This record gives sequence, C-alpha cells and structure tokens, in this order.
Amino acid sequence: MTDELNVFWQNNARARELFCDLLTRAERNAFDDDFLAVLAAYREEAPASEHADIFAAQYLLAHGDAEGACVCAERAFARRPVNYEVWKVLAPAYEQTGRELDALIIRAYCHNVYGDPLPPLRLTHTPTAEALAYLSAALEDTTYAPMATYRAYLKDDAVHFHRDVFIGETIPLPVPAGSDPFWVGCYADYGFLSEKSYLIDDVRNSLWFSVCGHRDFTFQMQKAREICGTMNIDIAEGQEIILPLAGTADEQPISVETPSMGERTTYLGRWAFSYYRLNEDTTLRTTDNAPIAVGTPIRLGHSPQRKRLVLNILVDALSWPVMRSRFAQDMPNIAAFFKQGIIFDQHFSTSEYTYPALPGIETGCYPHHTQIFNGTHYHRLAPNFITLAERMKDLGYHCASPMLMSDCIYSNIFRGYDQINPCSWNTHAFIGADRTLRYIKAFKEADLFLFLHVSDVHPYDAKAYKFNLPVETSLPLSDRLYEVQDGVASVRLPNAEIYQQQFLDGARNVDRAIGQLLSYIEENFAADEYIVNLYSDHGVPVFSVNPETWVVDVTGEQSTGATWMMRGAGVPQGVVASELTSSLDLYPTLGHLVGFPVSPDIDGNLPAAFGGTARDVVYTTSMFRGQTFKLAMRTHEHVLRLETNEYVDEDGTVNFAGCEPNIFVRGHELYTAYIVDSPELRAFFYPRARAFLANIANNGEFWPSMRAARKDWFGEKYGQ
Repeated sequence: MTDELNVFWQNNARARELFCDLLTRAERNAFDDDFLAVLAAYREEAPASEHADIFAAQYLLAHGDAEGACVCAERAFARRPVNYEVWKVLAPAYEQTGRELDALIIRAYCHNVYGDPLPPLRLTHTPTAEALAYLSAALEDTTYAPMATYRAYLKDDAVHFHRDVFIGETIPLPVPAGSDPFWVGCYADYGFLSEKSYLIDDVRNSLWFSVCGHRDFTFQMQKAREICGTMNIDIAEGQEIILPLAGTADEQPISVETPSMGERTTYLGRWAFSYYRLNEDTTLRTTDNAPIAVGTPIRLGHSPQRKRLVLNILVDALSWPVMRSRFAQDMPNIAAFFKQGIIFDQHFSTSEYTYPALPGIETGCYPHHTQIFNGTHYHRLAPNFITLAERMKDLGYHCASPMLMSDCIYSNIFRGYDQINPCSWNTHAFIGADRTLRYIKAFKEADLFLFLHVSDVHPYDAKAYKFNLPVETSLPLSDRLYEVQDGVASVRLPNAEIYQQQFLDGARNVDRAIGQLLSYIEENFAADEYIVNLYSDHGVPVFSVNPETWVVDVTGEQSTGATWMMRGAGVPQGVVASELTSSLDLYPTLGHLVGFPVSPDIDGNLPAAFGGTARDVVYTTSMFRGQTFKLAMRTHEHVLRLETNEYVDEDGTVNFAGCEPNIFVRGHELYTAYIVDSPELRAFFYPRARAFLANIANNGEFWPSMRAARKDWFGEKYGQ
C-alpha cells in the first residue's frame, strides 16, 4: 500500500506471492525447512496477517507440536474468530492438548457455518451435560437467546438434536472471573410465580415456539448459582442486601433463618425469581432434593463517587436525519427533557443494523475489531474487550436491563450485567418504560446502571407484519395497499408511505412512554444524581431512495444517521452540538462522566463538547457476509463512498483491489452530479480510508476451502 493518490488501493503483490507459495506447499504437506523459510519471508512482508499463524500452526501440527500449534492458532483466532482455516488448526490442537470442550465448540463452529460432520462425543474429563450444553450454544444460528434451535442430547450413545430452550439452568457462556453465570428463568410480575414454567414445558420442543412463539415471551437471566442443602449468607453489621431467589419446582419450600427472626418457611416459584431483603446473617435450607437458584446479592447503599442512576435508553432504528425536523412535534416529551442537555446533530452509527452496531456501543470498538458482524455465527466477545456494564460493575453499580432484545446475548455482550430480561421481538416502549420505572423504585437504595432497549420505530417487512392501528385506519387505500417482495430485510425496505407512518407512530409511542419515565427522573432525582443517554444503533431507509438508481442505500445518511442525546451530571445544558460523533463515542463519554478508565486503544472518541477533540471524520460500514462491502466516510462537507467488487467472506475480509471510491457533497450521496474530486480531497480521504480498511482487506489472499463452500458468492473458479 502506498499514499499514491491516483489508484485508491494496491495489494501487496509480494505478500500474495508468498501466500500462494505457502498454500501450495501446505496442500502437498511439504512442511520442511523450505516451508519455514518462505513462512519467515511472508511474516516479514505481512506482519499483521493471521495467515502466517495459520501456516505456522499447520507446520507445528504436522511435526507433533500441538502446544505450539495452540499458541499460533489462538493468536490467529484472536484476529479472525470466524475463519474456517483458523478453526481447522485450532480444533485438532485443542484435541491433542486435552482441551476437549474447547475442541468440541470449534468443531461445532465448523459444522454450523461450513457443514463439517461433527465428530463422535468422546469425553474424558468434561461432564456430559456441560459438553452438550456448550455444543448446543455453539450450533445456534439465531439471535434469540436463550432459544436452542439445535439442543444436543444423547440417545443410544449418539448425539441427537431437537428444538429447545435453556430454562431453569445456566446458559452456556464463558463466565468472567469472580462472577456467577447467568441462570435462565421466566420473567414473572403481576401474576402467578410458576405458571409460565408450565407453558414452557408444553411448548419448549415445538416448532411453533422455536419459530415464533418466543417473540412475545420474556425471560429473566439472573447472575446466580444453584444450591441444594444449606447456604450461609454473611452480612456485615449495618449492611443490607436484596437477594434474588428462584425455585426449580412449583411452590418449592425453603427454610430461611436469621438470629432475630428464627426459622421460617417461604415458597419459591419454579424458574421465577422473587426478592428478599436481608440485614443480618441468614441461612437458607432447601427442604427436598430440588436445588434453588441464589442470585448475586444486590448491595444497598449510595456512594458519593457514584451517581444514583445512570440510564441508557436505546431506541432501535431512531434515525436523527428523519426526526431532526420533526423532533419537537412528534416527540415533545423527550425533546423537552433533553433541551436541558446536549443533542448531537451529526451522529452516525457504525453499521446499518443492530447485531454489529450494539457491540460497538457497548465496547467503543468497530465491528472489524470486535469481530461481531456475522449474523449466522455467534462466537463470544473476547475478554480483552471490557464492556460498559463491566466498567460500571467495577465502580460498584448494580447493572441490570429491565428489557432488551436478545440480539448479542450468545456473543456475551451483556456479561457485565447482574440481570437482564430479554425478549426476541416484543420490546415496546410502554412495557419497557413501566418495568424500568418500577425497577428504579424497587432498588432506589442502590446505585443503578440500567439499560433499556425499545423497538417501536424499527421497520419490518410488510407482508406478514401487523401495522399499528392508527396507521392502518388513517391511510387512504392507495397507500394502505402496496407491492411487497418476499424476504426483504429491514435495511432495504422502500420509501412507502405506510412504512413512514409506522415509523412516526412508533416514535410518538416511544415519546409517550419514555416521557413518563423521564418525568419521574426529573421529579425524584437531583440534577447531579443522574445521567440519561438516549440513542439509537442505526437509522431507517424508508424515507429515502436514490431516483437515479432506485436502490435503497443501506449506508446512506437516513439509514445510518443515528440519535444521541444526554442529560444529567456533568452534561452541558441547552446545547445542540454540530461536531461529528460516532455511536462508539458513548463509551468514552460515559467513562469521562462517571470515572471509569477508558483504554487508549478503543475506537471511540471523547467529543469536544466534553473536553475531548472533535472528530475530523466519522466511519460507517456495511460488512455483511455474502454482500459487497460498503464504506461511508463523512466530514461536515463531504463523504467518501466505496463499494467493493467482491463479496465479504464469512470471516469479514474482502478484496479492495479495483475499488474506485467517489467523493460527494454531503446531502447528495450517490448523486453523480455531486461528485467532487481534487488532490486535496484525495489527500485527506484516501490515507484515512486505507488505514481504516487495513484490518478488513484480504490482499487478494484467500483459502480455497472457504471459497469452494461459497461458490454462489465467488463463482466456480475459486483458485488463486
């Protein structure tokens, strides 16, 4: 790569030549001294590429050094965790070093994405139930946690699969040090404790529940441990806690004993958490052989170093370019609240849809760094990425989500929370606002970090979707009836009037519900006791279309122009900030306001409004497997737009050779009449774009095994 301005992208021909040489030698199993010499030359030519570590692991496995192969393969996995060739060296390396559960998970990845046969289950030291649970989670290909589409079970010493759900048990995800795992129950409030467990029993293996029945079912995932027998809970003098408890049987009796009260019996619901306030040493005893789930204690008490409430509200798909001129009219309550805070007027998401965008918000890092982008595969977020909730937990906050969509749970994005209440679909603001309000009241004696995710404005394909009643009854028949296509993704919906009215009606619903929550905060918290963030993860396409092409622009301003506003302690008042901001910037801004450390290697930036340095450019990408890669790189005046000729592979890489970006005047993206070009513009955009794309570029180097599996993307000729 050079800084030459006539050709945007030049691959490293020497590195590719060495890669092809190594590939040919590896295919012949020629792992000799000459192979090592070529590998050394390749590593020197392409020091950042994971390919060198893959070849090194192949060499070490061929020479019986599984431990060394593990080191190289894990280093490659850290860079490309969705890469088939990485998995193909990592699995045998794990198997040969006795890491049978890790090997099983990687084999499941190969099966899920590439159709490799699963090996027979041969365990020497891993409990069978644990192995089957982790196998099931590794095979999951939906975002609907805790659903288990391919729940593994043993029958006649062979592994079989059926539809199921993780319930009344821990969800098989890595557990951070010092933390309890997430134990899955049913969300129960305003009702009977155990009745939802009977519903789940009846439908857990059904096609109906697996496909659609879960859409309005809310689970409760609580950090907890199971006990059977006696558990002593020590409470320091003057301290009080709230203890969550759930049963595994209907009307399950347990004994509770304290020095002042003596011994009494209470009854727990099956898979439903109840809460108990404790202020002295307490002993719990189960009275039968059924275990109970004991949640992580919620410690009461405020600290002057913390805020009483930090509330993050994600309004999914709330496009600020759409709402900017309508904000006071259609969202008057929210507008009035944040008029006394700051609104970022030039705010953009990293991605066009939730699955890659939300981890970016929670970590401050781009999808090509978190490597969470492939919507058919859910590897776990690497532990070196510290999430918002983990930071807040370290400061002593009780971290919970009264309502969220289940996207990203299997990717372990929410591992820092003490409790989350996920639902795969039905996450309306009126439900979430009420739950959040009651949660604040219930735990008002603790310092709270809460996350609320609502989806009222998010558009969906009209063919099978029920529109809001006011939308259906207000539109003339010519707008009520519309031409639809099967299977249109929400990011590609056209600018039909019915979609636009659904969005605006959803915005008004959000305003009415969230407005009540914000009013409660105003009335019950001093200005220096809280911080409220309201933001979106992306925008919507339904208000825009390019009349030159009639193609929906998934990285256009309205599709990726997002919302971000703040109010509370340390937040400037009455400001509409025109500086460029990214959805990644929420992370360092919250760190600045509440005092958690922010690593210098994240991608988020502290805005100038908070004493940081204003961005000179903001990046949005569409990094969707099996589609062309797209980049929108915006300044205040211009935008560089790029689209690759090739498709993005499963591992998120793509070849940028032959790409010729165009620079447009902002506000006129993809309109040929507004293309501008000059040496000065290229000198500004090109080096920045190349540096940004470096971790995504494959240099024209690809693995035949991966290309052969995706001939519909790359064609029949997949050789080098």
